[in-house]
Amino acid sequence: MGIFNFWNVEERDSADVAVQNNNNEEELDVLLNGRVFDTRITREQAMSIPAVASAINIISGIIAGLPVKLMQRNEEGLKEIANDARLTLLNLDAGGIIGAYEMKKSLITDYLLDGEGAIFVDKRGNNINTLQYLPYNNYVMLTNGRVINRAIMYQIEGRKYRYDEVMRVVRNSVNGYKGQGIIDENPVLLSTMYNALIYENGAMSKGGKKGFLKSENRLTQAMLDALKKAWNKLYSNNNSDVIVLNKGVSFEAADSTATENQLNENKQTNSEQIYKLFGLANDTFTNNDAFNVFVKTALVPIMNNLTECFNRFLLLEKEKGDFYFTFDMKDLIKSDMLSRYQAYQIALEKGWLTIDEIRAYEDLEPLGIEFVKLGLDSVLYYPKENKVYTPNTGIYAEFDSMNEKGGVNNESRIEGQNG
Repeated sequence: MGIFNFWNVEERDSADVAVQNNNNEEELDVLLNGRVFDTRITREQAMSIPAVASAINIISGIIAGLPVKLMQRNEEGLKEIANDARLTLLNLDAGGIIGAYEMKKSLITDYLLDGEGAIFVDKRGNNINTLQYLPYNNYVMLTNGRVINRAIMYQIEGRKYRYDEVMRVVRNSVNGYKGQGIIDENPVLLSTMYNALIYENGAMSKGGKKGFLKSENRLTQAMLDALKKAWNKLYSNNNSDVIVLNKGVSFEAADSTATENQLNENKQTNSEQIYKLFGLANDTFTNNDAFNVFVKTALVPIMNNLTECFNRFLLLEKEKGDFYFTFDMKDLIKSDMLSRYQAYQIALEKGWLTIDEIRAYEDLEPLGIEFVKLGLDSVLYYPKENKVYTPNTGIYAEFDSMNEKGGVNNESRIEGQNG
């Protein structure tokens, strides 16, 4: 006989009487028989699952903490735009009640849970004054219902807004109107985890010890009911009563049953499945290879979706194509000093980063060292002056003179001999 049938105790031929000190009998019995609980849970219920909450907080926190950059394509290549009001709104002060970090974190949380997140873009002409986060349940979408030339408007606090006034990022959408979050895509797994927590909470909330009351004599139904009532009252909240057992009645503690052990195993397995759902593994933050896989498969797709959204709603029409927003991902490796410094060493030796550029990445003041190494401790190249300097000869040379037709000048010949 399992402990989950202890609430329906009847007279039996044996003298053993099982008692469960829990008042949530009907709720738990329904749970175990699977007759009431819906397969789709709410957003709040999903966030009450520890694995879901931790995974979403990790992902949203990492991405929200990455700086957003504005880049420009021109004839000379790429150029980073440092002074732009939109960068201030995205990285420092969004202009609303919450800051830029919390705005992006809340946007990503809505994106993952509900499949969509929205920000109100407060424009004055071509200028953007504020970016205001819209909670997932504080706006209503209005559509013309067409598949071709679909039109969308928003209703917020009784007022209608144009499509371009609300920056909305959508997850796994086929129509741009409705996205799919993890609650929509994985209802059974999430509801299983949530219902297991409800059962565990109900079974443990009273704090009593499970076991059996054993009687040497046969008890009538009235005696069973009275004993059961007294036992439940004993373990009810804020109660200091005692229970007196008649002669021949004793308590025997019960060990965890096979069902309880199976529930614990299922809970651990389901937690691992939820972490996999978000691209997390047991060694994500202890193994560099696992972390790189996490970045590429879990973080990068979200960042790509966000930057596409930024480009569509925050760039002027004349800027699109030449300008684009992107996340500065170098901060993702700042937690690993050894890997970071090894990467800087390679970049410095290969000549595609200068010492001051590396110091800028580390938020350190420049030293005024602007050369690029062309050889190991032998040749230094100054891009701004287009000159080459050989330290062991003390001679400067024009870089173009090294490629003159018909030979090289004396300075470049000396440099070549020492190279």
